[in-house]
Amino acid sequence: MPKVLIVSSADLAPELGRTILWRSDIERIVCQGPAAALDTARQLLPSLVVLDGQDTEAARAFIGDLRRAPETRRASVAVLSRAPHLEDEAELRRAGANLVLAGEVDPTLWDSRLEELLSVPQRKEVRLPVRFSVWSQSEPDEEPLEAVALNLSVRGLLVECEELLDIGTRLDLSFTLPGQAEPVRVVGQVVREAASNGRPRAGIEMLILRGDARDRIRAFIEAESLRS
Repeated sequence: MPKVLIVSSADLAPELGRTILWRSDIERIVCQGPAAALDTARQLLPSLVVLDGQDTEAARAFIGDLRRAPETRRASVAVLSRAPHLEDEAELRRAGANLVLAGEVDPTLWDSRLEELLSVPQRKEVRLPVRFSVWSQSEPDEEPLEAVALNLSVRGLLVECEELLDIGTRLDLSFTLPGQAEPVRVVGQVVREAASNGRPRAGIEMLILRGDARDRIRAFIEAESLRS
């Protein structure tokens, strides 16, 4: 049964009760504040943490704690933010939030995104050459830029590249999976920045998977997991 940890001093049931999070096959745990919530997350290992983002600074700090703790760094994080500024959303993404939900609750729009986070797709450590172009900078005759994918899931990938990519940057990406001839083509958006040994890294969320890209990525990850 998927576990959802809800961190809020206010009762979010009236708002979230209409979403997929209130299904009978989902276990919900509520914590009043971040201090108790971090210990709870370490013990229960929830699939998803839903955080009240009314205080952006406190939300960022708590997400950072989750991402630093080995037990919780892989949990998905969704932030409920009533009226975020674009800068606030970028900061929450940079801290490690997978999803920022804003405005009135709309199950039609929210449920598919929440369901993806609840599923926690398998992620495979890989080293794959990636070619990409930046939407706002690409010219018809311009050669694609190059990067290396370090891990991959049906939801996103972590790439290491020559230059830092800003949060919110949209990219056309292509990469060829081992044993396959045709490249996978996706549209992605940078949702996280990182660095290792001085080399910029970017966490990229896949927004559009062209053709059968999703099925091919999932099949590759499942096959590799069986070999591990």
